[in-house]
Amino acid sequence: MKKMRPVSALIAMLVLLMPVSAFSEEITSIKIVTPAWESQTNEDGTGLLFDIVRNVYEPVGIKMEYEIVPWKRAEVMLAAKRADAMLSARKRKDRLTPEYPMWMEYTAAVFRKDNVTDWNGVKTLEGKKSIWLRGYDFHTDDKLKRLNLRWYEVDSYAQGWAMLNKKGRADFFLDALVDMSQYIRKNRINMSQYQIEALWGEPSYMSFAKTEKSDRLIKIYDERIVKLFKSGELKKLFDKWEIKYSPEAWQK
Repeated sequence: MKKMRPVSALIAMLVLLMPVSAFSEEITSIKIVTPAWESQTNEDGTGLLFDIVRNVYEPVGIKMEYEIVPWKRAEVMLAAKRADAMLSARKRKDRLTPEYPMWMEYTAAVFRKDNVTDWNGVKTLEGKKSIWLRGYDFHTDDKLKRLNLRWYEVDSYAQGWAMLNKKGRADFFLDALVDMSQYIRKNRINMSQYQIEALWGEPSYMSFAKTEKSDRLIKIYDERIVKLFKSGELKKLFDKWEIKYSPEAWQK
């Protein structure tokens, strides 16, 4: 085996110690594909998650580009490497995932009080009819796999709420707590007949296409998100959009 020359070894060590900004010189943009979620990924490019992406990448010269698409299409585009990343996703073996999440996302269930009178957490869904937005695939989650879950997909919140109000159509409407809460506020839904309960909370990530570019983007993300957390800038973004801030997500 050939030994590495001292000069070569020194150069290799310096490369390893270089900050991630040094590796971003050839990367000028990151393309994000995502559905539009109010206060998170608004169609005009504002929102908490877009703000996080910008604050991570723009200081090192990488501009965020985005396209608003349905969830399933975002997955297809990522698999085809026609985009760099999608937002607020779970870890998956067929995609690359950073060490640190974007935020803690809570999943909730909404139901009519006159239909479900004895709430006992996730177990209450056993044998009941649950609905969620198309593509969210809650039935694949480990916390629900063990249940005898009867489920259906809907194309809109309006359709979901209509099914809740039709006897025998749906017992529970599952969704991200932040999205459901915003829909309720925006549409001024009278909650006196309904109950909303958090089922669980878990980290939600940027999910990257399997490319060499993504490897470099992930290194930048993991370094920059920790800096934003430690400086307090990350909390300011959550406060700006009035979304629950969970510091444990970025603590080692």
